[in-house]
Amino acid sequence: MTDLHKSLAPAALPAILAATTLSGTVVLACMMPFAAIATIAALAMPARRGAAAVGLCWLGNQVLGFGLMGFPWDGPTFAAGLSLLAASLIAFAAARAAVRGGPVLAFLAAFAAFEASLFAYALPFGDPSLFVPGIVAQIALNDALWFAGLWLGWQVLARIPALAVQTAR
Repeated sequence: MTDLHKSLAPAALPAILAATTLSGTVVLACMMPFAAIATIAALAMPARRGAAAVGLCWLGNQVLGFGLMGFPWDGPTFAAGLSLLAASLIAFAAARAAVRGGPVLAFLAAFAAFEASLFAYALPFGDPSLFVPGIVAQIALNDALWFAGLWLGWQVLARIPALAVQTAR
């Protein structure tokens, strides 16, 4: 295998996750699939690289949000953004803990951890009424569809000979 092929393997999936974040931010704004991204990172990458990929996806979302979409530059908005980072990293940890149960269990653990983390933030600082079953179900569907697409993309990516180098967990 050439050095070019070796260098593509570790970068391909994080690049796809970043592209997902950037396109998802522009198209969906507040319905970013952070639990889906955290799950794919937990399934496909070593811990440090996966956590870094999740953090960089969050950062890309925030840069676009504040720069392109006009998020207000105030304390509550910055705090809400940081709560998304914390919830995404907690979702990543939950998915890694559940990875032996398979991809669906890892996703369910990540989604539950993500939503529980955001709800814990919303109790003192946000709006807990945003966690009614109908809204959570809509977010769950969004994340599940993104997860299915990302998982399928990852499976295809893993079968491309030039990118099929497996990384150790």
